[in-house]
Amino acid sequence: MPLEPTELVEFLSPYPPDVQELALQARLRLHELVGPASDLFFDATTAVCAGLSYTGDYRHNFINIAVYPKHVTLIFPWGVRLTDPHGLLKGTGSQVRNIRLAGIETLRDPRVVDLIEQAADGATRPPEPIAPIKYIKVYKGPKRRPSPTT
Repeated sequence: MPLEPTELVEFLSPYPPDVQELALQARLRLHELVGPASDLFFDATTAVCAGLSYTGDYRHNFINIAVYPKHVTLIFPWGVRLTDPHGLLKGTGSQVRNIRLAGIETLRDPRVVDLIEQAADGATRPPEPIAPIKYIKVYKGPKRRPSPTT
């Protein structure tokens, strides 16, 4: 069972209710798909992110969601390593790929589930499984968050 995301709920509070709900549902769905994993919550300057790691180390983040004022995006930090015969992954950088969520149903699409499972299979794991932890990072600087009128 995933840890209670008190900090994530707080980080998401400026966002519209539908975006908050999708982000929280997406996090739970990812936990369902990949099994016990540590939560990595980031209150970054341009987005709020919730990632997963089997080691508890943020450097071993293998999948995450990035929350923006009007959408939620599924991020694959090592997306270039995934087999994507359907061309679902977007991005042109040297490593990261993403899929914008149309809703929670995106995370039920068998093609997307396959990509998530590939990311989990390729993730760094400790020699012995660890109890999931909650890692929180708050970045300094101004935050780009929805205003009350957005």
